[in-house]
Amino acid sequence: MSSRSASTPQGDLFGGPQPGRLHRLFFALVPSTGECEALRHRAEDLKAAYPQAHWVRPERYHLTLHFLCESDGPREDMIATARNAMQDWQPEPLGITLDHLLCLGNPKNPALTLAALHPSPATVAFWRNLQQRLLRAGFKQHVGRSFVPHLTLAYVPPRTAPVDVPPVVLHPQGVHLLQSIEGEADYAHLGEWSLAG
Repeated sequence: MSSRSASTPQGDLFGGPQPGRLHRLFFALVPSTGECEALRHRAEDLKAAYPQAHWVRPERYHLTLHFLCESDGPREDMIATARNAMQDWQPEPLGITLDHLLCLGNPKNPALTLAALHPSPATVAFWRNLQQRLLRAGFKQHVGRSFVPHLTLAYVPPRTAPVDVPPVVLHPQGVHLLQSIEGEADYAHLGEWSLAG
């Protein structure tokens, strides 16, 4: 299994990640460029129905698999452990059908998401396989216990009512280790493991 790992971000005088800002580390599936474009068009179609929404940039589209930690600054130990947990994993290619629009997360600022209410057995098995790897690696207090595949399109006011949408089928090409950094527009990509088979 091939793996690409970006160099670890370090705080410096030139605008790099700085300790003291909130860092969130997680594994995710990232749509392909073409899929992101299709999702962008889907979001455009929904803007009339949600004029007060704050829309996510397509570059930030992802489906979180497992959230690993939140910390005041980077956790190099957890990054290394997460990378080690992926060694020798050879997952099969995956298809995920997102067929519902759901409001999830914080009720005061819910996320408007494309979601799979009933993920396929293959999708659930894929998620559980990664879950077991992370548990064995020591992430016992962090990994999720249930999985609703979803991709956030926007953030909307409370009590927003979802509308019906046609299904979207995604075929992610890899599992990504991502880090969000408070104040940064883009995610830091810390590793990728191919699902190309």
